[in-house]
Amino acid sequence: MSGGVAAGSPGTWAAGVLVVTAAGLSACGGPAADPAAEADHSHAGGGVVTHWTDELELFVEYPPHVRDAPSDPWAIHLTWLEDWQPVREGILTLLLRGPGGAREEIVMDAPDRQGVFTATPSLPATGTWRADMTLAARGGEHAIPIGQFQVFESEDALPHDVEEPLPGLIALLKEQQWTMPFAVGVAEVRQIARSISASGEIAAPASGLAHVSTPVAGLIVAGGPALAPGDPVSAGQMLAVIAPASIDNSYARLRADFVEARREAERAERLFAAGAIAQRRLEEARHELDVAQAAFESIGGTPPGEEDGTDPHLYRLRTPIGGVIADRHVAPGQHVDAGTHAFTVVNPATLWFVARVPARHAAVLGDLRGAWFTVEGTERVHTAARLVSVGSVIDPDSRTLPVRFAVANPDRALKVGMLADGHLLVGDPVEGIAVPAAAIQDEDGLPVVYVKVGGEAFLRRVVELGPSDGIWTIVMAGVAAGEQVVTTGAYQVKLASLGDVEISDHGHPH
Repeated sequence: MSGGVAAGSPGTWAAGVLVVTAAGLSACGGPAADPAAEADHSHAGGGVVTHWTDELELFVEYPPHVRDAPSDPWAIHLTWLEDWQPVREGILTLLLRGPGGAREEIVMDAPDRQGVFTATPSLPATGTWRADMTLAARGGEHAIPIGQFQVFESEDALPHDVEEPLPGLIALLKEQQWTMPFAVGVAEVRQIARSISASGEIAAPASGLAHVSTPVAGLIVAGGPALAPGDPVSAGQMLAVIAPASIDNSYARLRADFVEARREAERAERLFAAGAIAQRRLEEARHELDVAQAAFESIGGTPPGEEDGTDPHLYRLRTPIGGVIADRHVAPGQHVDAGTHAFTVVNPATLWFVARVPARHAAVLGDLRGAWFTVEGTERVHTAARLVSVGSVIDPDSRTLPVRFAVANPDRALKVGMLADGHLLVGDPVEGIAVPAAAIQDEDGLPVVYVKVGGEAFLRRVVELGPSDGIWTIVMAGVAAGEQVVTTGAYQVKLASLGDVEISDHGHPH
């Protein structure tokens, strides 16, 4: 039985399947029949194969085979790529076809343990055999080609040379990978614009933030709207009810003046129609009404007859915009003066990322292509494609220029006032091999990725970084297109290189 892991050269894409390694399966050195199914190495007549389909990863260790002799168990590890979890149920069929029409089919009704099926075939003919698998699970059948292997005449015919593993190889068993958050991505050619770094903050646009103040002095009436921070409101919705104080120019006085002016205007209309007054007198009455109405409505007064059924002498404080209550500064029973800040309302659907760009980069801001940023407390990447404005004046204290981007915020993850660490994309895109940004680790100031070169085999690579859009980063050197890089669990791979990772079971049944 194969006693470890080793790896061959970088993988490639072939016929929609990720090829992890490039050493042929044939123990005698011949080429594999299926270029999309290749082995990590040959091991004294046995081998280790890693193979990907669209939905599954196969990692199988198979022993050397002697004609008509029961083999040691094949250790067949199957992983769902969707969540990187082991196959826990399903029927696996192993089909082996050899010289002269020889054929062996082994059906495994369930894994021997989570993710691991075993088989011990006894094969009747020497020569080159081909292995293929089919997994019946999750409502479908999943074909998994493996490739070729050799059956030898006797144990004396088994090869004795064992290929040495690659220098620096890191082993992390499938059982370890299945018990931790783990995922990989594939390096691919992409075009990404150059970026410049800029810190900033999340702000509300002018149309998305309202500080609602009380235009009249009075008492906050108990029994009014019980709105609290976080509650949604619509434009024009009542926030509080105020019983105005009885002083000159108060809400009550302005309302009374408006009522009187409207009554006089209506009277003048009737008298003018009857020919009892001159047109100049009618125009004066209309003007007085316009002035009184403007003064009353300037403090948010509701014209008499249009109230909502409550006491018409009470003032209703309303929000000019829709959104959510960010702050409430008044309480029932509290006396407020005219101009008291009562509520803050924010519309969080679209916010601004305000980047503070160092003055030395001001010359290139005419070619902005967008931005990406993260905010404090999370590594989630947010993108901003719509440029709102580029400042015209450099702040003399910070020596920065404000650049504003509109950012959609459908899940309300961004909050006004958050600090942000951003990157502004400028100039023409650069083409190169890119890896998911999550794969890049900072180890003592060096950018590092962990490349998956086999089912249980990894290599640490120091890379040279190019432009990044926050989701993908170009690597100028260190990774080839088609290679797999660890995007989740890289720290655990690092620990494995130090021998610090433990698992609950005892590894493979080698």
